[in-house]
Amino acid sequence: MDAEACWRTIGIGGDRSCPELVRFVHCRECPVLGQAAERLRERELPDGYAEAAVRAAAAAYEPRRHDPTLLVFRLGAEWLALPTACVEEIASMRPIHRIAHRGGLVAGLVNVRGQLLLTVRLGELLALPPAPTRRLGEPAARLVVMAHGAQTWTFAADEVEGVVALDLGEQAPPPATLPAALVAVTRGTVPWRDRRVTLLETVPLFELLDRGITPS
Repeated sequence: MDAEACWRTIGIGGDRSCPELVRFVHCRECPVLGQAAERLRERELPDGYAEAAVRAAAAAYEPRRHDPTLLVFRLGAEWLALPTACVEEIASMRPIHRIAHRGGLVAGLVNVRGQLLLTVRLGELLALPPAPTRRLGEPAARLVVMAHGAQTWTFAADEVEGVVALDLGEQAPPPATLPAALVAVTRGTVPWRDRRVTLLETVPLFELLDRGITPS
């Protein structure tokens, strides 16, 4: 496939089937896009290019009901979606080092690119049932690094689907069966494949993390 067009076909601007989206979350973080941009900068622009680009952009713009900036992942049996604006990285699992005299929602510290980050038990914070024993052939758990303001946390997701376009036009209120802790950080649910995905809100989620983990 032509690398210059990959983000429009299998990336964020296409069907989002690119396997690198699980690693980079968004095409802007992928080196392929950076290399293509560098090649474009080295080209000479034809006469009238700027005017044509403005006309094309204006004609192409239209509001979308789909939100392409949601990371879909699983905690236990619950599928959740997190805005990728707060997702820093998706990484493979690595050793989690316990902190003396700390427990509960804090699982420990994990090394990500030489930086020690707190790992939280997000499923426990949201009062979700623990995941059953992993079966042979199931996708591997992944480490999600998320940040908002001055806060950076990591958590283990039992499975990461990647960046998915969800139809927000079919958003419904959270069902009464969801735990109260999860409902407090949720704006609703949307259908996806044969299930519903719970949409997490960034600010309430990080406020809950701060209250639940920061010592009083």
